[in-house]
Amino acid sequence: MMSRLLKGFCLISYLLMLSACQYEHVSEESWAHSDGGLLDASISADGRYALVSVTRGVAELIDLGTNKHLHQWQHTDQNSGIISTAISSNNKFAITAESNSLALWETKNGKIIGYWDFPTITDIAISANGRRALIGMESSRAYYFDLYHGKIIYEFPHDGIINTVALSNNGEYAITGGNDQLAKLWNLKTGELVHQWKQNFKIYNVAISDDGQYAMSNASLGKTRLWNTSTGEMLSQLPMRYMTVSASVFSPDSSSLLTGRPNQRIDLWDVKTGDLLNTWIPKKELAWGNTPAAVFALAFSNDGQYIFNEYSDGNARKWKVSKK
Repeated sequence: MMSRLLKGFCLISYLLMLSACQYEHVSEESWAHSDGGLLDASISADGRYALVSVTRGVAELIDLGTNKHLHQWQHTDQNSGIISTAISSNNKFAITAESNSLALWETKNGKIIGYWDFPTITDIAISANGRRALIGMESSRAYYFDLYHGKIIYEFPHDGIINTVALSNNGEYAITGGNDQLAKLWNLKTGELVHQWKQNFKIYNVAISDDGQYAMSNASLGKTRLWNTSTGEMLSQLPMRYMTVSASVFSPDSSSLLTGRPNQRIDLWDVKTGDLLNTWIPKKELAWGNTPAAVFALAFSNDGQYIFNEYSDGNARKWKVSKK
């Protein structure tokens, strides 16, 4: 009896190992951006720059083409750690947030443009032209903020901590997700609530396509759903029962969605059907596996032929896009 059980366990283990191995890939390029790991990271929309917050408390802007560290930024000498970063789609500006402050930087010369005190920041996003920011807060609201005039344009309320925010590049929509289990879509012209989508757990990650047509909401250890922003209807639900998304981005043509998880895994999905198109996991360097690392940031190249990611362990990779 014990022999049969042991054989059965070995067979299951072998099948699981084969399943994982089929997703292992060798990346096109890889870079080490920090030996001590990261607190946060973002990648520009075209994959040209990475902005990483290292554990010693500063943010570094890196040219991924040359792996050259261009600028190092921190808010104060008593830096408590930069918890969120973002780069504008025109690559001209970047924002960094500590838990109680926000700073705007010029990417070309590294100079600071503005600095503001905000209590209890949780997440940030920046508009395509770098003139606006969306600031998620622990205090149950998000602010749509004018970075050039230093004023709040709209306030977006929730009934609980806001965990995640995103902006569409066409300037039409903001999306926010919070502990109230709601993902909310907002009109940036009027400040009005357009749609809200309820899930069974707190919303951990949101994304919106560049053209504003589609949105994604992920409930922590729950469902990941894709939405039509015009009708509010669900387009698809990703076929993973318990899936926490740590990073996400829509493809430039809005046809697919890239998601990253806390276990190094990157998945490519069809937006309209929810079908899994491909998966990338770094090929094991050791027989017993790689050091666990979360996917902190994702981006497509402009032509959609490559993807880029930053891991929490300080390593970055470039992958060739292919579909199964």
